Amino acid sequence: MGLYDKFARLAGERLQFSDNGLTPFGTCIDEVYSATEGRIGNKKVILAGTNNYLGLTFNHDAIAEGQAALAAQGTGTTGSRMANGSYAPHLALEKEIAEFFNRPTAIVFSTGYTANLGVISALADHNAVVLLDADSHASIYDACSLGGAEIIRFRHNDAKDLERRMVRLGERAKEAIIIVEGIYSMLGDVAPLAEIVDIKRRLGGYLIVDEAHSFGVLGATGAWTG
Repeated sequence: MGLYDKFARLAGERLQFSDNGLTPFGTCIDEVYSATEGRIGNKKVILAGTNNYLGLTFNHDAIAEGQAALAAQGTGTTGSRMANGSYAPHLALEKEIAEFFNRPTAIVFSTGYTANLGVISALADHNAVVLLDADSHASIYDACSLGGAEIIRFRHNDAKDLERRMVRLGERAKEAIIIVEGIYSMLGDVAPLAEIVDIKRRLGGYLIVDEAHSFGVLGATGAWTG
């Protein structure tokens, strides 16, 4: 078996899309007019597939702050924080985020994907058991696999199924890690956090909530799902 033979099935499936005039990986947005509108070819389209819920990409204040930061700090740090140190604006941002969430500290990652990889893989190592909502984002699954944790899936948004699986773990439930999303990006539904927190308080364990799609959207201040 050749090195690239493993991709034959995937290539065949992609070819089927192309033969039917579908190019899900090849759509080019030629021009972006606003947070909600753009142009593909000669057609003006609505951008309904983005995560730009608050429209911040075209917010005048956000653009002005970004331009000022670029002028003052350059286009990047050109290295890791371990190698180059932390820039003062990074520390200021983390302090502001921590205060917003009423937490002692915060860590900023470059993307939500890397945040899950970094945090979850560090906590969910080969000694850990993770109870994972079945419809969790791919980054959460990748993070659990990277850490080597034992993964137990429970039915999507089914707190009773989670409780059953926690009970089966017995004493191990006290150290189990429960991972859910605030709002599920593919389905748009909200996790039953009140029920899940109640289960955690009764049976033990630790709870991680991925708020990538609920931060700034739900709650009186945008800080909380439940």
